[in-house]
Amino acid sequence: MTRVEAIYQDGVFRPLHKIELPENQRVRLGVEAVGAADVEGWLAEVQEMRQQIMARRGYFPDSTLDIDEDRRR
Repeated sequence: MTRVEAIYQDGVFRPLHKIELPENQRVRLGVEAVGAADVEGWLAEVQEMRQQIMARRGYFPDSTLDIDEDRRR
């Protein structure tokens, strides 16, 4: 079983990350609301990953132009 985080928007569950499934694959979902503590933990993980990227590269591309320039390197 794979655990997928999603957002419910306009009557549709939208995954927050890419899911490796073929188009029109039927799945079974269990829904569990994410509480504020879960979001805070997720934000802490994101900040840690950002710091790791900055340590490796010396900067963090945080705009479309920065990301585009970084991909051309």
